[in-house]
Amino acid sequence: MDRIAAADLFAVAWSAGWLDAVVVSVYLGATFWLGLRASRVLRGKPDNEEDYFLAGRKAPGWINGVSYAVTLVNADVAPAYCGMAVVVGLPVAWFYMSRFGLALLLAALLFAVKWRQLGIRTGPEFFSLRFGGRSSRGVRMYSSIYSVCIGTIPWIGAGLLGVHMIFAPLLGIESKAVTLLLVLPVMVSYVWISGFAGVLATDVMQTGVILAANAGILVAVLWEFGGPTGLAAAIEQRLPEHAAEILSLTPVPGHRVFGPLIVGAWAIVSTIGVGGSVAFEGQRIFSCKSAREAATVGVWCEIALFAMLALLTLPTLGVLVHHPELYLADPAVRETAYGLLLAEYLPAGFLGLALAALLAAVMSTVAGHINYGSQTLLNDVCRQIWPELSDGRAVLWGRLLTLVILALSIAVTSFSDSLVGIAVVVTGLAGSALTFSWGQWWWWRANFWSWCAATIGGPGIYFALGRLLPLTEWWQTEAAAGPAAQQGLDILLAVLAMGTTTLLWIGVALATPPESMETLLAFYRRARPLGLWKPVRLAWAAQCAQNAPSEATAAPPRLAIVSGIGVAVLGAAWIALATLALSSLTTGMYGKAATLTAMAVPLALAFLALFRWHVRRLERQETR
Repeated sequence: MDRIAAADLFAVAWSAGWLDAVVVSVYLGATFWLGLRASRVLRGKPDNEEDYFLAGRKAPGWINGVSYAVTLVNADVAPAYCGMAVVVGLPVAWFYMSRFGLALLLAALLFAVKWRQLGIRTGPEFFSLRFGGRSSRGVRMYSSIYSVCIGTIPWIGAGLLGVHMIFAPLLGIESKAVTLLLVLPVMVSYVWISGFAGVLATDVMQTGVILAANAGILVAVLWEFGGPTGLAAAIEQRLPEHAAEILSLTPVPGHRVFGPLIVGAWAIVSTIGVGGSVAFEGQRIFSCKSAREAATVGVWCEIALFAMLALLTLPTLGVLVHHPELYLADPAVRETAYGLLLAEYLPAGFLGLALAALLAAVMSTVAGHINYGSQTLLNDVCRQIWPELSDGRAVLWGRLLTLVILALSIAVTSFSDSLVGIAVVVTGLAGSALTFSWGQWWWWRANFWSWCAATIGGPGIYFALGRLLPLTEWWQTEAAAGPAAQQGLDILLAVLAMGTTTLLWIGVALATPPESMETLLAFYRRARPLGLWKPVRLAWAAQCAQNAPSEATAAPPRLAIVSGIGVAVLGAAWIALATLALSSLTTGMYGKAATLTAMAVPLALAFLALFRWHVRRLERQETR
């Protein structure tokens, strides 16, 4: 570290209030102690690979769901979502509702039971069952490396960038290197020592810290303006031309950043294919103590996630009153809004709590992603090359792999400036092939060659369209509106790439032979997939009738996919209504808040009953 960086680091430490420093230190100490304690009590044998990476498969669904939620709330979420909130207003709720509302519940209702009952350790291990021959080994290794490079590393890098974007205006840090020196030593030691059980235990505590900090900020904002009606009045006074857009509960048509078209585009690329493949969230499903508990992970995740995001974005309205110029700001400028929120509204001590919440978001994401990344590289790459690895040596290798993943994530941080930009690019690359994730579960004809078409051809189509579409006149006209409009076009590009890739892989599947019937029968016996598997199901029934009449031959529950989608829509609806009710309450629209709440409660009760009914249907099929 050069002299300038060292001086900056010293200045930051000196200028921070002692009370804030005490709060952050207490939080870090509690997190470290809890992670170490959990790893000793819950993880089991320290040199056992399954105990270390899956907490002995004994975790309850609600803990896994809360852990999944807080892992999604990376440090990049605060500047990215608050940056979106200052240019959108209350309709920012539709940003996370479109991204997660239906997606998490579809994964819970259609796939979680199936994944848990496979008994595998990682998502890529699925391909050892689904595809036959040497191709399954290659697909498994490629999928592992791809998920780490496209999923794990960019999101850790985005989290570290998010920390810097908050610390920069709050503590006057200009160098990213200084920010990393402040947070990395604690994170590295925590991830190295704690196994997955430690990750789960600390994630629950970190969720509480984040909720408390964000709720405190919201109270501080409302206190300054004399309550919800005062906040709404201040927005109308400071931004009279845009107040109606900011206080709308629905996306405004024609909005320069986030109109209904972009909401639909985000919903498509974030929902299609979800659940058919798993990455770090797979650890939460595989570590559950039962298939029923695994199905609850997505529900608990969505409830916890929406509570954190709503309490995070609503206080940003106060920043908008003080800085109305942010409403028309470009992405790199608007993403400093959260740092301004902390600097302007929180006194000593409470600021330390907010910084602790920031560190909670970073540590949960880094711990979850690095633990998963090292697990899948170990299980799906290293063990394929060196199958004789003992458990003790495998755990050591896994720990060393965490350092490699972290180093690559730092490189992402060094070359990135916009958080939403990272999300859009990663979504476009991964999303182009996501429809195959459903195809591999729901259609027996999906094979290795169609996987190649989707996985390799998808990103190629994404990049090709990215070069061709900007040559059109319409695209150029829209892009001329500025960087914010360009990000909207990027998400539309992802939708077009997804549609084109889907046509490609379906065509390849029809033009090439399916996997061997022996492979398909073995997979069907273990997974009992839903969807279009009639030829395999009939072959399995005939085989059982001849050789093992006592084997389960029952067909999947009738219309299970349709009923699962229906229950998921119902769940997404009540959670969305509850979220909008909180938005209404925060801005003094008490009548609307009461109406939305009255609509949400009966839908929530109906969802609970139908959720249990649907999961029981899937469980009965598996246990006959």
